[in-house]
Amino acid sequence: MKKTTIIFIFLSVYIVAAFTWWTFAHINDNKTIYQGERKMLEVLCYKATIDVNGAIQQQLFNDTNDVKKYFNTNFPQLEILFETTSATSFDNFLIRPKEESYIAIKKTFNRKMWMYTLEGVVMAVLLFWGIILIYRSFQNRIFLKRQQSNFLLSITHELKTPLTSIKLCLETIRKRNLDPEQTQLFIHNSLLDVDRLHDLVENLLLAARLDNHKYELDLKEINLSVLVSETVEKFAAPRNIQQRVIKNIEHEITLIADGNALIMVLNNLLSNAVKYSPPTAMIEVLLRTENDKIKLSVTNDGASISEEVKKNLFTQFYRAGDENTRKSKGTGLGLFIVKNLLNLHHADINIKDKLPQGTIFDIIFKKDE
Repeated sequence: MKKTTIIFIFLSVYIVAAFTWWTFAHINDNKTIYQGERKMLEVLCYKATIDVNGAIQQQLFNDTNDVKKYFNTNFPQLEILFETTSATSFDNFLIRPKEESYIAIKKTFNRKMWMYTLEGVVMAVLLFWGIILIYRSFQNRIFLKRQQSNFLLSITHELKTPLTSIKLCLETIRKRNLDPEQTQLFIHNSLLDVDRLHDLVENLLLAARLDNHKYELDLKEINLSVLVSETVEKFAAPRNIQQRVIKNIEHEITLIADGNALIMVLNNLLSNAVKYSPPTAMIEVLLRTENDKIKLSVTNDGASISEEVKKNLFTQFYRAGDENTRKSKGTGLGLFIVKNLLNLHHADINIKDKLPQGTIFDIIFKKDE
């Protein structure tokens, strides 16, 4: 990618330099044309003098009025001035460009200068804007390619691990004479892996529907306090982390929402908190009303998140770091699902740092939504 970036920068610099030279050349040409037109007026004065003198010698004029008529007809850009007041004296006269001629040339010069300048400014802005768009598109493609590569590696791992575990359990049951308790343990472990695969497939399908804008909410009035409390308990019990989860839930908070969607949101945030927190760290779930809003927070004591990572955290397939070195499980879909489901509810989610260490995910619902 570095080679491609260098080529892109070189082409951009070349295009800007070529356009700058084009503008500069047009402005210089306009100055040259302006000076040339002024000189042409002076040359025309010389030619007019010769023509008038020739006509006078041929006695084509009766008086100075005839001279002026002839002169105005043939040389409208110039003027002729006689030094004597006598109408029949043609001896001394002066031919020079009219002031209007200089003004007209100057106006043309200024008009072209403005035209080239404005064209240059407009084209420069459009060119700069186009280069930025192309660069951003280029960077987005690199980012997307990297994320897709990470996703393929992570999804391969996420599929391979439970399948390997299920196969091992089934082969053990088949090849060995196990007592009922051992058999039930292996079956239980296999079912947990099946549930894990089911959740993974559901997340993939849900992410695809959200990405294609085909997910529709089933809005009902729900008791959010009960839903959050039950979801936290169902999440914590199978993982034996009841002692690590602190519930700070205000009673009888109701909301018009899709209950299943909010369960998925909360499960993903809890899973994220467990995944990126130390094994004994506490996780707090807070639900309360604040004026005309409802606040739902999930707080963990894991490592803080950099501002750069925060910007991309809700992007599809995004996971901080490289998939080859990342130890935590995941596909980079959880927070993408969270963000899109909350967008459908017209709710906001913010990421804040917890001092001295940790991260807070704040969800804000409007009561009237």
